[in-house]
Amino acid sequence: MQKKNNIEEVFLHTINNLALPSDRLLLAVSGGVDSMVMLHLFLQTDYAIGVAHCNFKLRGKDSDEDEFFVKQLADKHNFPFHSISFETEEYANELGISIQMAARELRYEWFRKIAQKNDYTYIATAHQRNDVIETFFVNTLRKTGIKGFCGIKAKTNNLIRPLLEFSRQEIENYALEHNISFREDQSNYSDNYVRNYIRLHIIPAFNTLQSNFEEVLFNTIGILNQQESIYRHRIEQTKKETMIHKNNFYTIDIQKLKQLPETKTYLFEWIYPFGFNMEQAEKIITVLDKEPGKLFYSSTHVLLKDRTTLIIKSRTLEKSSKIIENNLDNESFIFENLQFEYIKYKADFEIEKNTEIAYFDADKLVFPLILRKWKHGDTFYPFGMQGCKKLSDYFTDNKISLFEKENTGILCNYTGEIIWIVGHRSDNRYRLTPHTENVLKITRL
Repeated sequence: MQKKNNIEEVFLHTINNLALPSDRLLLAVSGGVDSMVMLHLFLQTDYAIGVAHCNFKLRGKDSDEDEFFVKQLADKHNFPFHSISFETEEYANELGISIQMAARELRYEWFRKIAQKNDYTYIATAHQRNDVIETFFVNTLRKTGIKGFCGIKAKTNNLIRPLLEFSRQEIENYALEHNISFREDQSNYSDNYVRNYIRLHIIPAFNTLQSNFEEVLFNTIGILNQQESIYRHRIEQTKKETMIHKNNFYTIDIQKLKQLPETKTYLFEWIYPFGFNMEQAEKIITVLDKEPGKLFYSSTHVLLKDRTTLIIKSRTLEKSSKIIENNLDNESFIFENLQFEYIKYKADFEIEKNTEIAYFDADKLVFPLILRKWKHGDTFYPFGMQGCKKLSDYFTDNKISLFEKENTGILCNYTGEIIWIVGHRSDNRYRLTPHTENVLKITRL
C-alpha cells in the first residue's frame, strides 16, 4: 500500500509511463472524490488538459449541481470544459440493459468523440485499486471468461487510468489532507446496484477473514494479467488462421472452428469484441451443424450462421440508394468503388472475363444510374439468358449468403431496370451486340 505523502511521486511516475509530455489529455471528471483528486494531481503537471463531464440526469437537481461544480473548477483553471446530458433511463430501456451499463456505453462513446474532435491523445479516468477488486467480483457473476478476472488495465488504446496504484482509502485521505472539495453521490450507498452491494458487504466480509485480503487479491489479479497475455497470444494466432475480414464483414470457417479443442472458448473470444457474450457463443455452437440462416444479435453487430461460415457484420451498414450522374466531360470517372469508362465499340473488341468488370451498350442506358441494395421482388435478365429471373432465386442458386446479398450493390437504370448485380452478373438486355456503337465499361475497384 502506498503512503499518502508519497501519492504525488507515485502519480508522476505512473503518468510519465502512460503519456508523453506533449500529449493532450481529456480528464473524465464526475465531481466525486476520485476524479477530483485526479484533477488536483494533474494540476501539478505540465500536460495540456481538458475536462469532460457527463450529466446522466439520474439524480434530479443533484446531477445538475455536479455539472455546475465541475464546470466552475474547470473555468477557474482555464481548462476547456466539455459537457453533455443523457437520457440514460430511456436509453437503457430501449436497449434492455442496466442503468449502469447504459451510462458506461454513453459516456465512453461520447468521450471518444470529444477526444477525436479536439485532438486529445488520451482519455484519463479515475479508476483506482478498489475498482479493480470490485470489477473482479462483478465479473464472477457474468460469463466474461478469463478476461473478466484480469481487472482494469492502466492503459487500453487511448484510455489511461493513472490512479490504479492507490486504494480508495488513500485517495480519500489525500483529499482530506489537501482540502480537496468533491461531490458525494448518495446512490453509492444503495444496495440496489450489484457493484455497491459488493463494495458494502462482500468485500468487507472477506476483509474479516484476512486483513490484507484486498492487497492479496490485487496482486493475484496482476498475476492473472500476465497469464492472460499467454492465453491471448494463442487466441489471436488461431484467429488469423480461421477468421477472415472481407469487405464490410468477417467470416469464420466453421470446419476449422469445429476442429479446435474447447471450440466454445475460441468462438467466444473472437466474437466478444463485436458485443456478443458467452451465452450467445454457447447457442451458436449448437447450430453449427444445422441449416443456414440463424441470426444472432449484439447491440452493434449481427452474426449469421451460413452454410460453411459464420458471418459477422455491423448493424449500421448504409442501405440508402445513391445517384450516379453521367460525367460527360470525361471518358472515365469514378464513383465510390466503381470506375466508369466510355469506349468506342469495334469489331475486334475484347471482353475481359472477370466478374468485377461489366460491359454495357452505353446508348441503352438511362442516366442518372442508381446504386442501391436488393429488394424483395427484384427481377432481372441474367446475361446469356433470354428469360427473367427473380434476384432472390439467383442468390439462392449461387449460394450467396444473406450478408453478402445485403452487401451487394444493385446498379439500375434511372427507369428502374437492373443492369448489373455488381461483382456477379450483368443484365442480358444491355449486352453488347453487333449494332453497339458505344461501350460503357464498369469496374469494381
